[in-house]
Amino acid sequence: MATGKFEFQIEPQFVDFQTKVKLSHLIDLILTASGYDADEKGFGIRHLHALGGTWVLSRFALEMSRFPKQYEKISIETWVQEVHTLNTIRNYRVYNDSGDVIGNSTSVWVMINLETRRPMELKLLEGIHDFATFQESGIDRPLKLDTVGGAPIDEFSIKYTDIDINQHVNTVHYLDWMVNSFSLDEHKANSIRRIDVNFMNEVVFGNQISVFKEEIEPNDFRFEATANGKTAFRGRLVFGG
Repeated sequence: MATGKFEFQIEPQFVDFQTKVKLSHLIDLILTASGYDADEKGFGIRHLHALGGTWVLSRFALEMSRFPKQYEKISIETWVQEVHTLNTIRNYRVYNDSGDVIGNSTSVWVMINLETRRPMELKLLEGIHDFATFQESGIDRPLKLDTVGGAPIDEFSIKYTDIDINQHVNTVHYLDWMVNSFSLDEHKANSIRRIDVNFMNEVVFGNQISVFKEEIEPNDFRFEATANGKTAFRGRLVFGG
């Protein structure tokens, strides 16, 4: 099948003080669906490791009409839109238990060499081009985000629990850096409607992180994090009522 669809339940340990799923956990489920689908199609992480490579996320965007709550069952549908020389576009659709669409997402992935950390050509993955559906995500592609100035709003170092199987900071932690910059009252008054993330340079154990934040329009926030002075990622978060 061109698309894969996977069911999940929102467990209590992954919701916030309003019993809504945390953004980082929702993204984790979306990325888990990616992994399941890629495994089924023969180009998952285990297959790439045999080639000396792995997948890394380059850009990501998500729009939600609402966030599912504790114990709610959701389904995440995913498919490959396009396959290029050095990256592939993968899209997602999030459904509630009634089958209604509550979210759409799109992402850009790159295969890198585990030793050199440089991109590898996707032609090494035999048959991956056959899965390109050319079906759009239903939302705008991830924005290319500009630098954010000013003084840092947070500073810390990367520790053991931040690091994943690829020996760099796991994707979901970047989302936490953004949402943790808001108070409980701000989260109570607003819901996240869209996020965009540009992953620019790997962040590894021991790096010193500085996070910057700027509100460019009402409820439209931009973020940047530097690792040892080098831009690691840029993000955007848009609140709705």
